[in-house]
Amino acid sequence: MARKVSTLNHKLILTAGLIVAAAMMCFSPDTLAWLIRSDSIPIIDSQEASFNARTRKLTVRGSNFQTGATITLAKTAGQLQHGKVKVKGSNKIIISKVAEADLADGIDVTVINPGGISSATVHLDVEIQDDGRLSANDVRRIISQAVAQAESVGLRATIAVVDGEGNILGVFKMRGAPDETRVGGPRRRCSPNRATPPLRCGLEGVFVPNCTAAISKAVTGSFLSSQGHAFSTRTASFIVQEHFPPLVDFQPSGPLFGVQFSQLLCSDVNARAPLGLSADPGGIPLYKNGIKVGGVGIEGDGRYALDLDPNDDDVPPEELVAVAASRGFEAPSEIAGTIMVNGILFPYVNARMPPALALAPFDDTRIDTCLGLAPAAVRGFQPTRFQVITLDPSIPDGRVDARFFPFQGNSMITANEVRQILVQAARQAFIMRAAIRRPANSPTEVNMAVVDANGKVLGIFSTIDAPIFGFDVSAQKARTAAFFTSPNARQQLRTAGFGRYVDAASDDGIDLDGSIAFSDRAQGFLSRPFFPDGINDTERGPFSVDIEDFSPFNVGLQLDLILDEYFANLLALNGNAFTAPCPSFTALANGLQIFPGSVPLFKNGRFVGAIGVSGDGVDQDDLVAAMGSANFESPLEIRSDQVFVRGIRLPFVKFPRHPNR
Repeated sequence: MARKVSTLNHKLILTAGLIVAAAMMCFSPDTLAWLIRSDSIPIIDSQEASFNARTRKLTVRGSNFQTGATITLAKTAGQLQHGKVKVKGSNKIIISKVAEADLADGIDVTVINPGGISSATVHLDVEIQDDGRLSANDVRRIISQAVAQAESVGLRATIAVVDGEGNILGVFKMRGAPDETRVGGPRRRCSPNRATPPLRCGLEGVFVPNCTAAISKAVTGSFLSSQGHAFSTRTASFIVQEHFPPLVDFQPSGPLFGVQFSQLLCSDVNARAPLGLSADPGGIPLYKNGIKVGGVGIEGDGRYALDLDPNDDDVPPEELVAVAASRGFEAPSEIAGTIMVNGILFPYVNARMPPALALAPFDDTRIDTCLGLAPAAVRGFQPTRFQVITLDPSIPDGRVDARFFPFQGNSMITANEVRQILVQAARQAFIMRAAIRRPANSPTEVNMAVVDANGKVLGIFSTIDAPIFGFDVSAQKARTAAFFTSPNARQQLRTAGFGRYVDAASDDGIDLDGSIAFSDRAQGFLSRPFFPDGINDTERGPFSVDIEDFSPFNVGLQLDLILDEYFANLLALNGNAFTAPCPSFTALANGLQIFPGSVPLFKNGRFVGAIGVSGDGVDQDDLVAAMGSANFESPLEIRSDQVFVRGIRLPFVKFPRHPNR
């Protein structure tokens, strides 16, 4: 019996073999290869990649993954480093030790099964999972809360939400919301009009897309805030006017005078805010489980301005809606409305949290891509661009952006010297009290940038909780000190069409020919509508405009450098990215800055660059910059504080009294 079964099995096998052989005669080699290998070709699902920010594990999903498969992660610059690869079943691969910063702007992924059978390379925009940051559902909730409150007060608004680094997570336009908003308002004698550039009153009277104002407000709330202080666009208004506090005559200008023209989309450092930082109430930060996670901005009243009178207790509908939007994501009470500088309490918001309202189902169809700046659908927070490093054993860890790290050098200043300067600056920051941070006696958190004599960024190093606005501003400050100390400043300004400012400076004995070592404090002193700063009934500085024409939207050289080209491009953006630097010359590639925190650098008496610092107080910024410049100080005889203009000594740096903790 057993022998009969064996014979039968033999015949069956022989028959099957003949059938396969016949089939092979009927198919081409390519078809046969497909039949044999189709089950083993790995396929990547481009919509299902996720990253756990806490464990640093990347999960790639698809099909036909085999045990022993390998994976390649790459960007334009080359392959990325990662840890072990583990195949789970046939549809999931987990990769360990992936750097979150590598995931910014997506990655190219290839899976190779054993035997060398490879998937197609797929570009993945990875969803980051982190319960300490905003999810897509969080963003929908924030927008829905804003819509409910706006409808209850009759405001037709555009709502923007950004994450902690200013990435746009969603822009929502309510039905009936206006398309445009008017910048500024009636102010002294300047008579603006709606004409396209060239503009003659700065941005006063210019109409800009509503969505750009909402985004700029959201970015401001996020960027000005940190774990130690919560600032709103109302706070920004308080610290950018010609007097501090506003409306108090014969007081210096606001400590962040001029900060509004940073983070612009033409920046090569941190392009985030279409209109720069905002001073129009309606933008506040968002916190999740006590951690700063982003910002929300509301625009809908047809006017993009500022709060000229901080004592009027007004409650604009835009601010009320922003506060309602933040329900469940409020700033901790100990850091909101509690920051005091020189005995002056910074405002936060006038609006109180209104009663909760019923929320309608979220309507994805009203997402606004805002000239191609915003995503077509709500999304969660995006991968961080920063990575934490130990720069030097003598200081705590800080963070860097791979675009500006490792540090660079040139024939005038080496990469090691750049590192030395940043380490020296960081040492001072870590032992010094912050001016705008709680709890009291917290160390200063700052961003520090070094540029060469031509304004090229050689390195940026930030402490862990430095407010993000200073990342762009530190480079602006360094470039400003370098530009005005350079012997080429006069010619570059004339060539670019700004000879009137060169002539005004020359009339005051400032020739911009390299004979003066300028700090940002000195250059800013010449950029105020009163000279000296804050003294009413005096003439303007050579780089400013007359007080009758001045507003935070019409400040003089700082804005004029970018006014026509940048804002003409913004109004015609339509999805096209900015490719040119802010001014028409690269020495100020992300714009000019006019509040303190930078000094030029000299080596053996030769001008080689500058350091800029921005973070927790302008006098603190000056001290950190000065300490960073140790062994690279400006020669005393050419420092700006050796120069008199109209009988007034220019400043160089100013240090806080008893600065260290």
